[in-house]
Amino acid sequence: MLRLSDTSIRMYRRKDGRVSLRLRSYLLVNTNVGFRLSAYLRSISCRLRFASGEEVGFNELGFTEDLEAEYKLNTMVHGFWAAAVVDMDTIRDTVAKLRMDYHISFTGHESEAAEFFEIVVPLVRRRTVYGRW
Repeated sequence: MLRLSDTSIRMYRRKDGRVSLRLRSYLLVNTNVGFRLSAYLRSISCRLRFASGEEVGFNELGFTEDLEAEYKLNTMVHGFWAAAVVDMDTIRDTVAKLRMDYHISFTGHESEAAEFFEIVVPLVRRRTVYGRW
């Protein structure tokens, strides 16, 4: 029912030496009726698993309350963002596996169980220059 329009995760070196992982995308909600997502989305979480097997949970995530695009083609579009901070010696372009768990419930019935999807995503290194505007 949910998917992301863009899955590129940008990596930035912070001033404290840690690495910030940021995902900016759009939640595409497949549905045959329009509804207020925040009223029915019971939970949402994201985890990133690197090729080394290390797993990182995104501790900051959210979505826009209003639709980003007109409801058409049985799809609602909401802005989405997720962020995490990790310790990483060197950062380079690579890939990882993103898992998104979510639970949309309209009635509270047990048949409306939590769902998830996993996808291989690109990790893109971005340069940060401090002290220059």
